[in-house]
Amino acid sequence: MARIAWITDSTSCITQEEAKQLGIHIIPVSVIMGEEVYKDGVDITPDEFYTKLETITELPKTSQPTVGEFSDFYEVLKHDYDCGIAVHVSEKFSGTINGSRLGADMADFPVHIVDSKITSEAMKQLVLKGKRLEEEGLAPEEIATRLRDSADHVKGYVCIGSLEQLRLGGRLSGASFLVGNLLQIKPILTFDNGSLVPFEKIRTLKKAESRVLALFEEAAARTSVNGVSVIYSGSSEKAEDWLHLLKDKYPNITINLGQLSPAIGVHVGAGTLGILWFED
Repeated sequence: MARIAWITDSTSCITQEEAKQLGIHIIPVSVIMGEEVYKDGVDITPDEFYTKLETITELPKTSQPTVGEFSDFYEVLKHDYDCGIAVHVSEKFSGTINGSRLGADMADFPVHIVDSKITSEAMKQLVLKGKRLEEEGLAPEEIATRLRDSADHVKGYVCIGSLEQLRLGGRLSGASFLVGNLLQIKPILTFDNGSLVPFEKIRTLKKAESRVLALFEEAAARTSVNGVSVIYSGSSEKAEDWLHLLKDKYPNITINLGQLSPAIGVHVGAGTLGILWFED
């Protein structure tokens, strides 16, 4: 049986402790806050990041791992493994996948690249599914194929915490930002073939959050869902309420809770809340 190295980037929200327990190798995204540069999940935790976010005046930025960093990363792994399976943030969000692919080529290490077509907790669920398939004895090529198929069936809706950070990221016009703030409009975004796109604009946060819950409930009534995750940034209070509500309503479905990593929080801000899942 091939010795498989499991690889992902820090937007998967897998902590260093979880990675060590599960035998997963994480390459971190850099988070830039003023003059300070942090390795996501290594030098700064989500709680530390969201606390800092409350006090800084200059919005933070991210920087993906370089090709050289990936090459060095894979040079180390190839001494202990026959090949790798790398599950990365959507290629439409970041150039991380391309860096991973080029780095693997430079290191002459065979890596099966999987575009998760999403990020955060859903990426984590893909990695965990892959680990289960490995335990079942599937070959690396078949595992990667199945994970790509699962990625094609990922769904989710998110209430974004920060219109300002959306605007600076180019996803919201200045006029829409001004009107949105004045009218308390809260955008709901969804995932479409690896892209994060507008779904609806709802008046008030409470109505937007209720709408996201309703969208998941409609999906659960229509089809079989798995890998369900409630995601949040900053305070966990509402997310935990959602988790308990959904667990009570769907006792036969495993529902996870995940805080967005600093590398994601840079772009969506604190107060983001959503649900991600896979459909069979």
